[in-house]
Amino acid sequence: MRPVIVKAYGGFSPATEETLEAVQAVLRSWFIEEDAAELSKDLLSIGFEGDAFPDDEVVEALKPFLCERTWGKLDVIDLEAWTLHRYTFTGGQLADHTATLDKALDPCALH
Repeated sequence: MRPVIVKAYGGFSPATEETLEAVQAVLRSWFIEEDAAELSKDLLSIGFEGDAFPDDEVVEALKPFLCERTWGKLDVIDLEAWTLHRYTFTGGQLADHTATLDKALDPCALH
């Protein structure tokens, strides 16, 4: 069994079937199983553990769906680089920050 190098977890709302398909298209292009992204009502959930995760491409796929009611985040933990990259979706805006895992729990590390 290969060691897990990257973990990605997140949620994005409001989402639709179109949002899900946009993210799943990115996952398919990286040979990641489509069930890494699921839609429950209007919440898109992402959960993945493996060798690599296309976070930049997933975020690009989500950008067209940003609106005033948008909320959510995507955390990508890179165990090899020892970093946490957090993408935050709020009110039609996208922010992203990176912190070392040593400081990821500090109150201001990801702000």
